[in-house]
Amino acid sequence: MPEQPELHFVAGRTERASAPLLLLHGSGMNEAALVPLADSAAPQHPYIALRGAIGWEGGFAFFRRNPDRSLDHADLISRTDGLCDFIETALEQGTLKRTPVLVGFSNGAIMAASILLRRPRLAAAAILMRPLSPALDARFPSLAALPILIVSAEHDQRREPGDADILKNQFANAGADVSAHVLATGHDVNQDDIGIIRDWLIRKGL
Repeated sequence: MPEQPELHFVAGRTERASAPLLLLHGSGMNEAALVPLADSAAPQHPYIALRGAIGWEGGFAFFRRNPDRSLDHADLISRTDGLCDFIETALEQGTLKRTPVLVGFSNGAIMAASILLRRPRLAAAAILMRPLSPALDARFPSLAALPILIVSAEHDQRREPGDADILKNQFANAGADVSAHVLATGHDVNQDDIGIIRDWLIRKGL
């Protein structure tokens, strides 16, 4: 994997031929957080689980927030470009044998959406759990037929009603193949997420 000291990772099932999952955890978590989800929802897929570069709430995050918890857009852009460089180098070196499926939760879902905004060619598809738009007024580049799954939660105290719809509309306006689900749950990932992701991957032939 490309040498970038600020990006730590674990890799699994590297011998599998399916599109690799790039796992991007939420705030205060680490690179192991989404591995159980990958094991349950997509055991046939190899994965690379990254650790965010920023220490945050006893764990890590992929980009900073402002004191009022709004997005630090300058930091998000900078961190997105660094992560995109990491992915590009991995593809060039053959460490990533195929363009990855981005799998993000919360902070990681925002980062995944930011990758789609800045360098969408680095994603074969995207699974975004409890996301926010990385830029409310942005027009995404063409995402023609790119499969994207959004899973939001009805009782998510960290999101406002309609947050997921804003991002869904941005993706749809860019031509993406968007599927969206709203769970009757809170912010955390649960068994319903696993079932939805498993079924969606099968349905999209990923």
